[in-house]
Amino acid sequence: MYFLIRKKSKNKKSVYGYFLHASLIIIMPMCILFDVSAQEVESFEDDHKNIAKIKNIEDYMNSIKTLKARFLQISSEGEFSEGTFYLKRPGKIRVEYDPPSPILIVGDGFLLHYHDRELGQINDWPIFDTPLGALSDDYIKLNDQLLITSFKYTPGVIKLRLVQRDDPEIGGITLVFTESPLALRQWEIDDSQGLTTQIDLFDISTNLKLDPRLFIFDDPRKETNIR
Repeated sequence: MYFLIRKKSKNKKSVYGYFLHASLIIIMPMCILFDVSAQEVESFEDDHKNIAKIKNIEDYMNSIKTLKARFLQISSEGEFSEGTFYLKRPGKIRVEYDPPSPILIVGDGFLLHYHDRELGQINDWPIFDTPLGALSDDYIKLNDQLLITSFKYTPGVIKLRLVQRDDPEIGGITLVFTESPLALRQWEIDDSQGLTTQIDLFDISTNLKLDPRLFIFDDPRKETNIR
């Protein structure tokens, strides 16, 4: 059983909250959990060293133009799903879940399409109106479109939470990085419904040539309209 959108809803905020859990996947190596409860420092805005760390993170994320990886997704209920993730900045992604999940997610550079092939349900959002769009933009500038609401540091580990500046109520994304070398190690999504999702990536390849057809959404609604 999957925690993704499995029923229609008239509440756009509610659907969008669940949609985030299905779609907010981005550049990250294999997930490793860290305890950041001790030795935490204040917000980066109050510390010049933290500002330097944020700049290093921006440079690291901006260095990745394309990515292909296998992923493991874990819901707040402990449910697992796997698949393959593709990224081409700016704004192009493809998330293919392994069977038996019927979910396909495609970002074509303009819209983010969520397709439940079992229910025949399709949801579309302007990709750059989502946190995913901001993080897959051509140039990533943290604390701009994405507002840093929490910055915590323990020796060798950086943890920061991001929300969409224009719509923080939809939820946030927490990233955990290790230092030396800098690498993104954990990705956790939280939403207004109180749901959290963790995603691990493995078998990662970066800055490779990807087939442009991966980012084309074959919309079955067009075929229906033609008939």
